[in-house]
Amino acid sequence: MILDDVFGAEYIGSRDTATHRVCSACGELKLVEAFYRDGKDHYGNIRYRRDCKDCYKKQRLAEAKMKSKKVQK
Repeated sequence: MILDDVFGAEYIGSRDTATHRVCSACGELKLVEAFYRDGKDHYGNIRYRRDCKDCYKKQRLAEAKMKSKKVQK
C-alpha cells in the first residue's frame, strides 16, 4: 500500500499505529511484523526500526557490495 492511497500526499510518519508502520525507505504502510525490533523504549515498549526488513536487507547487500569493491582496489 502506498501512502498517497491511504493518507494523501501530506502523510506524517507519526501516524504509525500499534499494528502498522510506514517504512522510511520505501514509504509503504506495512504490518509491524515486517520490521525488525530495535530494543525497547524507557516505558518497556518494543521499538521497531524505521526501515522494513526488505529495505534493510537491500541496504545491507548494497553496503556489502560497495565494501567488497573497496577491498579489491
